[in-house]
Amino acid sequence: MSAAVPEQAEAEHTEAEDPSDDADEPDDGSEEGDSEPVTGVSRPHPLDGVSEQEIASAVATHIATLGAMSVGTPSAGMLVNGRNAQKSELYAPVAPGTAWGTDETLGYLDAALTKVHAAIPGTPPLPLGDISAERGGPISPHVSHQAGRDLDIGYFYRGEQRWYRRGNAQNLDLPRNWAFVRALVTETDVDLIFIDHSIQALLKDYALESGEDRAWVEGLFGGSGQRAIIRHARGHATHIHVRFWNPIAQETARRSYSALVARGIVPPVQSYLSHRVKKNETLGKIAKKYGVSVESIKRANRLKKSLIREGHAYLIPVAHPRPAPPSQRLAFPARRLPPDAPRRASAEPATSSR
Repeated sequence: MSAAVPEQAEAEHTEAEDPSDDADEPDDGSEEGDSEPVTGVSRPHPLDGVSEQEIASAVATHIATLGAMSVGTPSAGMLVNGRNAQKSELYAPVAPGTAWGTDETLGYLDAALTKVHAAIPGTPPLPLGDISAERGGPISPHVSHQAGRDLDIGYFYRGEQRWYRRGNAQNLDLPRNWAFVRALVTETDVDLIFIDHSIQALLKDYALESGEDRAWVEGLFGGSGQRAIIRHARGHATHIHVRFWNPIAQETARRSYSALVARGIVPPVQSYLSHRVKKNETLGKIAKKYGVSVESIKRANRLKKSLIREGHAYLIPVAHPRPAPPSQRLAFPARRLPPDAPRRASAEPATSSR
């Protein structure tokens, strides 16, 4: 990576933050860039029994037959053979150009929302935000969303369903939101769910009042020393960020990685940090601080000019790319299922069945 270039004051400016901007703008720097190691087991895979030579041949001649590949990590990755999310009765993409994911990710989303629609008739479609770019990699302002396994999606509201509406006790549809979170946990290989702590409290109270098993619910939030699936991250009072494990797409990428790099399909994946611009900072000052070039920051954030905004978060490419995927077969945790079907304490429609 090239060294930082001299600052050019006449070409660089810091634009004051627009007062109309949402003060809780997503800050993916707070969303643990990569999943922490967890215990698990290996699962059967379509490439079991397929040789490295056969995989290399498929990459060279008919790569589509290998299926989707989630390469690297959520904050340092790429997407191969992804699928673009399409408008349906379940969701409507807000930005189709960054609504690319793996088959597993989109299948998991469909499964969870289908569960909600089946349990609660009249459920409206949700606005679907960013997943990944068509080939993955960084998309501003996110540090994650690089490998087809992360997605942003709206909450269910009482009344108007609008993207980026701030949720609270008065406007959130708690039965549908808890049904969605519950389905993500029980019907998919979910890794993490980022929700603002104020909304977490509402969902937790609703779940317990509905008769859910207390130990199971508290465990989802990290109680009793369990690994938390539902976590707080700044800016998630307006939408949910979901990250899935992809047992097929991740293992396919691991097995195919060498062939992908050899064919130039995937470069060594790059890691990024998130920097929120302070008053009087310029792109040159930021580049010098991190020891990178102005041009590399512009490329990472798809900036045509050197104008940056005070208070806005920008991606900063770190000095060294991440290493290749692990040589050992990947293992994944079991789904966190409740001990039994809950007893419903109210007349609300049941949110799921087992």
